[in-house]
Order: sequence, then structure tokens, then C-alpha cells
Amino acid sequence: MEKENLDRKIEEFFPDVCVHKGLAASVGLSGRVIPAFVFDWLVSRYRTSEGGVDGDGIRKFIARYLPDKKQKESLMYELTQGNRLKILDAFSVKVHPTTGHLQLRIPSLDITGRVLQNIVDENPLLLYGNVWGSATLMWKPQKAKENHFEVVMTAFKPMQAASIDLDYFLAIRKEFTLAEWQVLLTRCMGYAEEKYTPRQKMLLQTRLIPLVEPRINIMELAPKGTGKSYIFSQLSRHAWLISGGVVTRAQLFYDMNRQQTGIISRYDTIVLDEIQTIRLKDEEEIVGALKGYLESGEFRVMGFHGSADAGFVILGNIPIKDGLPQHVNFFQELPGWLKGQGATALLDRFHGLLPGWELPRIESSSICQSFALRADYFGEVLYSLRSRQDHMAFVKDHTIADGDLRDTRAIQRLACGYLKLLFPDVHSVTTEEFYEFCLRPAVALRSNIRSQMAIMDPEFSPNVAEVMVM
Repeated sequence: MEKENLDRKIEEFFPDVCVHKGLAASVGLSGRVIPAFVFDWLVSRYRTSEGGVDGDGIRKFIARYLPDKKQKESLMYELTQGNRLKILDAFSVKVHPTTGHLQLRIPSLDITGRVLQNIVDENPLLLYGNVWGSATLMWKPQKAKENHFEVVMTAFKPMQAASIDLDYFLAIRKEFTLAEWQVLLTRCMGYAEEKYTPRQKMLLQTRLIPLVEPRINIMELAPKGTGKSYIFSQLSRHAWLISGGVVTRAQLFYDMNRQQTGIISRYDTIVLDEIQTIRLKDEEEIVGALKGYLESGEFRVMGFHGSADAGFVILGNIPIKDGLPQHVNFFQELPGWLKGQGATALLDRFHGLLPGWELPRIESSSICQSFALRADYFGEVLYSLRSRQDHMAFVKDHTIADGDLRDTRAIQRLACGYLKLLFPDVHSVTTEEFYEFCLRPAVALRSNIRSQMAIMDPEFSPNVAEVMVM
């Protein structure tokens, strides 16, 4: 009954931006590799007046605008007959290293084509890959080769998130109890609340902090299968996920050849997933740049001086025994630049360590089958909350600190992130609630960093700065 009551409340207060998370699976969408914000957008668009979903409408839309690779030959034939093709896909653009030509990657057609220069100028994120949007494709002659044709993108509209009224979102918070709001956040992340304890819900919500608070740097260590990277790839278009491979200075900070800033200036959160499989090219140089950026938000590459407010998230798999990390040094299985005495200077710049080993493995029953906010809407709410200043003002007005300055700053910023998530209206939170649900978990996250630093280098104290409620 409580679950049904919350469903009704979500429908009542968020009628235009709520979605039943279970409806996507009911119309056969679960097999498609598309992010949650596309899923939710489709289900919301084809929702019926009776509260159901028009499955036929969705399937027709998918067949027309979200083709899979099985349809590529028929779509190519359509193009060669002079027809315009309009599809929704995750497009990316590369610059040919010798000719400088712009090469368009079209995943659903499994080909590369050409893209007009003005489209890339208007949508520079295409150069960093996987931008979901609606594209118009045409079959056109190649300029350099007679009797040769190619697919050309002539128009592109990135997929826009639902428009939001942040003031309304803040005002509606008071209509929900804290327990209801925590369940809503859990559902918005795609999880079934009944599968998680209150503490586990808090740990899940900690994953959202880098999306809601600028320049938050956290690590999460856990065994495989706990969903560490899920929300970053599925929930927000403002996060950039790197899973394995080689990471370069040009990719992260500044490309001197293109004279363009890297992803750190174009996204809110940079996620290094499966950190064991990531290699840093010119490791010493990148780690040095990271230390400077994580400390000040600024970076320098040769003569270029830049700044950004992107946070860093490092996700790693570690062995677990009896529910706890197998090694006292949690970083023992991680790359060299993240373990040993030399790594403590970098580690100190991360605000918190999330104990992901406390979370259960994701199973089919872990997936939300109830009403929640649409992923595109919720992602934009988090994005809008990043720029709010009143939450940090509240934190500083209600805390007093004694001890290490980095500890203090880390705890205050983590507490601010919890405050934005749980009490976005800020004025409704009590001092007791702020301590219990914001400050105390923030101290615990920073303490996890401190204890690991002391294990890796005896010069560091395991004791975290004392930050108290005034």
C-alpha cells in the first residue's frame, strides 16, 4: 500500500515528467542498447490516457527512427534512391589524421560518412563521441572522386532533456517525507527500493553527488556487478565515461594540435571506470596535471591555462572476502599511480571513498518497476542544482571545523552534495537532519580516504578533521 501511495503522489506532483520504469520492458525495449533517458522519453511520449503505454506506437517509432543493424541494408537502399533518412542514434565525429576530413560514425548503419562543418561547429561534443540526437542523412557525391557517393549528415538536433522548473521541484520537496524522497531518488536511479537497506540507499545516492555538486572527486571500490558505472552511462548526458583503454593529456585537458580543451571542460563529471584496465599515456605528466586540477580546478598545458568545474570519479574492482576488502590496502589491486607512498598526494585530493562492497550485486529483481521521474528530467534537475549557492552557504553557516584544511573542505562539499539531493529546498532541513543525513555520512566518506592514506604512508594520520554542527 505504501508503494502504491508513493506512486500516486509521484503522478500527482510530477504528472508531465514521471514514468513507470517497468513499462519499457513491457513493450520490448529492454533488449535495445540505448540509455535510460531515451527509454523514459519514449515511454513518456507514448503514454496513454489510461496510464498505460502505446506499445505499437513505440515499436513503430523504433522501427522508423531507432533502427538496429539488421535494417542497415534496407536503410542504405533507401538513401541510394535519393530519400532523406531521419534517425535517432549516438553519433560521433573523428578528424582524419592526414586529410583533416570530418568522419561521421553512424552506429546503427555500421558505417562512417561525412558531416557538414557547421554541424560540428554548433555541436562540438560530437568530436568527443556518442551524442544522442536526431540526424538527417543524405546520399551525396564525393567531391574528390567522380562517380563515388557517401552518406552525409546535413542536419543534427541533439536530444534535449525535458524542460524543468527548478523552483517547482524545490517547492514540491515538502510534499514528501524524507523516507519517501529517498525512495524516489533510488527509483530515479533505476533501482527497486525494497532490495536495499536504508544505508544501502544512502550509498547508492552518494553516486549522484558528483552530478549535483561541482568538482567533487570520489572513488568507489567494489566487486563486479554492483552497478558502479550504471548511472553515469544511463542517467546524465553531462557525464563522460571512460571504460578501459589509453587516456591522454590531450583527451583530458588540452589538445595542442587542435587547440581545443579536452573533456574536462565539456562535461560535469569524468568517470574512469574499470580503472585496472585504463592506462595513462605519459603517466607522470597526467598524474601531475591531475594533482593540480583536483586541488584548484585549474590546469596548464604548455602555454595554455584553463579551468573547469568537472569532478572526477574513479571506479575500481577489488577482491572481497567475507563481505570486506581482501587486503588492508584497498588499492593493492589498482594501477601503480593509485597505490604506494607516492600516490597519497593524489589520493588526498579525493574527497571520499565509497564502500561499494556493501552494496549487493545487481539482479533482475533489483531494477525499478514503479513510478519515478524521467531520467532526462532528473538528470537536468541535478545539473541545475550544481549552480545553486545557498546549500553551501547553509553548510558553512552550520558547521565549525578543527583540523586539516583538505579534510574540512572535503567534508563540507560532500555534505553540500547530500543536502542538495535530500533537501533541495534547503530551508526545510532541521539541524538534526543535516547532521544525521548530510554531515555524518560525509565525515565517513572522508575518513575512508584518511585511513587508506595512513596505511599507505605512515606520515599521514588516520584521524580526520573534526567538523561539527554549530
